[in-house]
Amino acid sequence: MSLTTKQKQELRKVIRELAQIRGRHTELVSIYIPADYDLNKIVSHIQQEIGTASNIKDAKTRKNVTDSLEKAVHYLRLYKKTPENGLAVFVGNVAAQEGKTDLKVWGIEPPEPIKTRIYRCDQYFLLELLEDMLEHKEGYGLIVLDRREATLGFLKGTSITSTVRLT
Repeated sequence: MSLTTKQKQELRKVIRELAQIRGRHTELVSIYIPADYDLNKIVSHIQQEIGTASNIKDAKTRKNVTDSLEKAVHYLRLYKKTPENGLAVFVGNVAAQEGKTDLKVWGIEPPEPIKTRIYRCDQYFLLELLEDMLEHKEGYGLIVLDRREATLGFLKGTSITSTVRLT
């Protein structure tokens, strides 16, 4: 599926906005959820991470991480099921001054399917998967031959789709 110009512009705008944000410590949360993945599993995983985050030594970082994770849980509960192409959620404290709290949530339903499940806390948002969707992707046909087998497929971007397997 090719992206329309409008979809590319909107995605570029969001990526630019998220790329400018930097956390003071590992307090920015990026969550990628593949299509047809059970949201209840994601929510329970994030709730476990809230318990793990309580072990962070620095009080400000601990508070920012736990608040971000709780906000992510609240946001994910708005969905009954995962959208058709998956979901990317970014949560974090974006306050310009240290000591202030300004938690924001970005939820993106990407124009192409997400195939990997990722949860990461870092000083920046993980945006590579969304940036890859903006690249121009040409398709290539692949033929893999073995002694008695052959597989035909397509390579588009970084994803390989197997179509036919012959013996």
